[in-house]
Amino acid sequence: MKRSRLYVLTILLVSIGLQLHSQTFKNELILTSDFEDGKMGNWGARGTEKVEVTTEIAKSGKYSLKISERSKTWNGPIHVLTEKPVPEDTYIVTAWIYYKEGPAQSGFVMSVERSFQNEKQDHSYMNVASFQVERGEWTQVSAEYNVPKDPTQKTIWFYFELPYKEDNAVTANDKINFYIDDVRVEKMDPAAKPKIELAIPSLYESMAKWFSVGASVEPEDVEPSTQKAQLMIKHFDTIVAGNAHKMDSVQPKEGQFDWNRADKIIDFAEMTGMRIRWHTLLWHSQVPAWMFQDPKDPNKTVSKDLLNQRLKNHIQTIVRRYKGRVESYDVVNEVLSDNGGFRTGSEGSKWYQILGPEYIENAFRWAREADPNAQLVINDYNLESSVRKRQDMYNLIKDLKQKKVPIDAVGLQMHVSINAPSIQEIRETINLFASLGVNVIITELDVSIYHNPSESKKPITNDILLWQAQRYKDLFNLFKEAANKKQLDTVVVWGLTDDGSWLNNFPVPGRTNAPLLFDKQLKAKPAFWAIVDPKKVPGIKQ
Repeated sequence: MKRSRLYVLTILLVSIGLQLHSQTFKNELILTSDFEDGKMGNWGARGTEKVEVTTEIAKSGKYSLKISERSKTWNGPIHVLTEKPVPEDTYIVTAWIYYKEGPAQSGFVMSVERSFQNEKQDHSYMNVASFQVERGEWTQVSAEYNVPKDPTQKTIWFYFELPYKEDNAVTANDKINFYIDDVRVEKMDPAAKPKIELAIPSLYESMAKWFSVGASVEPEDVEPSTQKAQLMIKHFDTIVAGNAHKMDSVQPKEGQFDWNRADKIIDFAEMTGMRIRWHTLLWHSQVPAWMFQDPKDPNKTVSKDLLNQRLKNHIQTIVRRYKGRVESYDVVNEVLSDNGGFRTGSEGSKWYQILGPEYIENAFRWAREADPNAQLVINDYNLESSVRKRQDMYNLIKDLKQKKVPIDAVGLQMHVSINAPSIQEIRETINLFASLGVNVIITELDVSIYHNPSESKKPITNDILLWQAQRYKDLFNLFKEAANKKQLDTVVVWGLTDDGSWLNNFPVPGRTNAPLLFDKQLKAKPAFWAIVDPKKVPGIKQ
């Protein structure tokens, strides 16, 4: 496996080349829209919604763009990004978003639409970035979009929308009016694109004595010739999809499985000799609306028998397709409540509401039928920080094993902060689950620079990065200790670079984070060096 990985990396690096001399970079300004001339410019609506310049509120000046009379989640303002797309051009889009009526917080999405030279070909749509916006406050959002390597594409638009729901599942909160202002689009100077550091140790090779090291990615991250793909190849030997393997992505319509995005990650992993994890076969979130609807009347809830049939088909179709290729599956994800016991219907789990707790047992049995050799995992968060939730998981696994349910491992998501939980708490958590005879996997590791979820945005200082580095070093030392006791063999980091972390703009709108090992320039942070070679981080405790 290592030989094939080295070969692929070498070929890709040679094809890209290096720029070793210093340069001055200058991005090209493509668009500024502050609407201060009272006109919409080339902005338009995607559907029947109303898009107009207004004086009701503005981020700066007098005018903004108002989007109202929305009936679909995808109703929103749209603008041409480019009519002459050049593969691998990178565009930086920045805007301010505001809404004044509706939920306390709302998700927003920046997406792109592509047309093709063959006018009969359906347009392509892609979510580029998601944001949380707080009611009554202007929130700045920013995202980078890299043009795909597709010679058949014709025009690319960008637009703002709310997270997608099928029409019959749309609520009043999905149809809120909103405003945008001070939109700016730049095309990045090609020479300014971040490049990976070649002459540094490989993270996964440095940890190979103890455990495999992985990262979560999206299909856009694994285009083989891109720098992010090279970062993945150099430093990680296990791969997992952040979103592309979830239920709404794989089976958006009943019986119509879309393998395109899923296969991109699987194919990349196989090409580079990586181990593959699947996240996730079943979760209470990101489930297509049809799954819980009666086929004759979408306003009625599906029967228990039909939902079981649908769930079994979803699980076994996936696991049979990838039998012998995917090594490990998160079979069920986040089935426990933060308040004790199972996550119920009132907490968003329609699985529990309709099927009761037996859906967990069934999911594992169906997955095992489809692939007798895959590792089957139950995954959840805060197990290392909540004594009650940890005990609930212990009791659940113990009960499942007594029923001969084929559960092989427990996944600790490990979304931790620079100050909590303690290393001892995490050690006790690993020991507790290992005592049940199951393996422990660190499935979604990141280290927030904030002490608590509500802390206000703060600058990312050298002192904070040093603190984070110490935290990562202590965590990886614990993981080595657990590996030496045969309790743990995989650690997965939740993301590649800081700019792509799910913690940006969440849970505090407008708050950026820096929870990973590599920054947005693809450079190794002190946290990386604290793991690989602590002597290179002055001030860290050895």
